Amino acid sequence: MPDSYLPETKAFEHRLPLLPDRFLIPPGFVWGSLTTADGAALRWGHLAATAPRAECVLVGGFGDFIEKQFETIRDLAARGFSVWCLDWRGQGGSTRPRRWPYRPRARHFDRDAAELAQFTAERLAAAGPRVLSAHSMGGAIALLCLRRHPALFDAAVLSAPMLGVPIGRTPPVLLRALTGPARLGGLGICHLPGTLRWPQPPPTPERSRVSSDAERCRIRHAWISSNPGLRLDQPTYGWLDPALSLIARIGKRRFLAGIRTPILLGSAGRERVVAPAAH
Repeated sequence: MPDSYLPETKAFEHRLPLLPDRFLIPPGFVWGSLTTADGAALRWGHLAATAPRAECVLVGGFGDFIEKQFETIRDLAARGFSVWCLDWRGQGGSTRPRRWPYRPRARHFDRDAAELAQFTAERLAAAGPRVLSAHSMGGAIALLCLRRHPALFDAAVLSAPMLGVPIGRTPPVLLRALTGPARLGGLGICHLPGTLRWPQPPPTPERSRVSSDAERCRIRHAWISSNPGLRLDQPTYGWLDPALSLIARIGKRRFLAGIRTPILLGSAGRERVVAPAAH
């Protein structure tokens, strides 16, 4: 992998953030790595339930990483779900570009969906119920996977899936008239106007875009501060262009009609990251 590298994210015991225990690594949690067809290494984690009644694959959204999900992983395991979680390529502890590793690149969403299917087929038991739990960008990738592999999961839970982005009154097709040329013209690596840069001050419930809870709003910041290898900067033109293309694709009735897996969709009451009207 001459143009990629793995961030240093494994020395957890030496760099734990100052967070309550429920947000830290659960006892019995194990780490592993999935090698893809082109040689990339995708980091995964697993927590087995004491008396499992189902297996759950948990994937996050843009910029997410497994450590951010420890509270949810604990809760699912306590309810009888053996949890398998995966860091998307280019995020968390998975393979990233060697140059500017913290800068979001254009995503190949069909490849992400294929890697999710590969991970599920290789790591989960062949028998027994399977549930897919996906958040934000991961929810959009999940729809691709569910449509292509209708028998892979018995049910899916999508938390604030990226079915749209809050871009004001500008239609996505017109916005792509800007993001497409910018990406093809070599400006895809550039951040979108108005995006915040790292380092940032610790978030508060008043300033946070992801949570009004005093503790949960600072989970991401706390982990990145203690382990900078987990960081991913805010979106670029290169990331937004294929994301807009994906949104247009999965929002079509014909595409959605091809998904047979039962889905529970959760939409936040005060959503500021994705477009709740699309839900």
